Amino acid sequence: MGDNFPYYPEIHVGGHLYFPPPYSASPLSASVHRGLIAIGTLALLSVISTLTLICFIAYRFATWRIHYRTFLGYNQYVVLVLNLLLADLQQSSGFLISWHWYKDDVILAPSSACFAQGWLIHSGDVASGLFVLAIAIHTFYTAVYGRRVGNRGFAACVVGLWGFAYLLTGTGVGMHGDKYFVRAGAWCWVSPAYENDRLAFHYIWIFLIEFGTVIIYFLTFWQLRKKTNELFRGGLERGNSRNAATIEAVNRVTKLMTLYPCVYVLLTLPLSAGRMWSMAHQGRPTSDAYACVAGALITSCGWVDSLLYTLTRKRLLQDTMPGQSGNSRRTHDDSNNWEATELGSKGITHTRTVTVEGGQVLDTPRQGEAEGVPRSRRQPSDAAGWERPPSPNGSIDPILSGKGSGGKTKTETTVGLQDIMSDEEEEDDIAHLPAYVAKPTSRR
Repeated sequence: MGDNFPYYPEIHVGGHLYFPPPYSASPLSASVHRGLIAIGTLALLSVISTLTLICFIAYRFATWRIHYRTFLGYNQYVVLVLNLLLADLQQSSGFLISWHWYKDDVILAPSSACFAQGWLIHSGDVASGLFVLAIAIHTFYTAVYGRRVGNRGFAACVVGLWGFAYLLTGTGVGMHGDKYFVRAGAWCWVSPAYENDRLAFHYIWIFLIEFGTVIIYFLTFWQLRKKTNELFRGGLERGNSRNAATIEAVNRVTKLMTLYPCVYVLLTLPLSAGRMWSMAHQGRPTSDAYACVAGALITSCGWVDSLLYTLTRKRLLQDTMPGQSGNSRRTHDDSNNWEATELGSKGITHTRTVTVEGGQVLDTPRQGEAEGVPRSRRQPSDAAGWERPPSPNGSIDPILSGKGSGGKTKTETTVGLQDIMSDEEEEDDIAHLPAYVAKPTSRR
């Protein structure tokens, strides 16, 4: 009987044939029937909140000239959060089908409703996990290495993550057809008859994401703490250093972006742990009550992520956007060209020189230097006459670019963030820039 073995003999419900229990259920147990109310209610809340926020962000994308100085789509933090919300919307839409099962008091497979629920939950869960991991890696890359992913590479990564999520979901469907998604607890998902496929196409990736994000953020905070300590040990005072403001901004952004992986791990771990427990006990299912609680938690990812972005949006944009109309306009005061809530026309960093000499880190902005003028357009003014252009990567450069090797070595590094350009303009500009941003000179 092969692949058809666990699904026979079929049962008759409403004049149609469906898989037998536990792959279908008619009627539902009292605990599952009540639990579907909580799952469906939270799924509806997630759908409404994520859809509303996605529409708001799309509106801001379309009207960015009114609110921001650069196109909002160039802010990679916002784009990653937007894609996370899209994945949450997809997952919560799958759990919204719980109202269909609640109304009919059945969960039947194979059926169009069961297949749709299984596909949406599986692909949405994997996609949200992948974008949580992407947020962690992106935060580490920008905060620790001080670099910005190119627009083309970033777009390719986003498309690739969606493609990979659908590949993991579609492979099982291609192998097993309509037998792949059946009743699995209080909703439809991958059949317990295919435990190896559950592991290969879902569980292993979810656990890698959960543990991977924890490790990445540990390394991120450790590296930022190390850089901060080195900087202040070098002689900079927190109260009067522009570099100190830059570090604080980077730390704030990192902490804000940490919230999304924390939410994902906390809300998905109970269900993943329950499924793994079931696999370790020869397919023995968890209790209906546990399944409903775990389902209610995982479908809450949408509304919780929406709430997080709503509460942190202003702070995130202040630290990562060149400015918002109404609260970040230039003033005519040369001593303080920006309001305290902004960190300059270059997002979360300024363009300036950091000098490392004899183990001491010195912040040495040039006299008469206009903050709004890119350094690549200024005349060289150092003793050797070398120009120090901003980083060709067009993003946050490392705050510390190296230490002196002894008391006789002096290193000066330009730290800055260029205005965001199109990929074509960026490539043309990079082609004309020197291949360095730091000039070591030795005094003997």
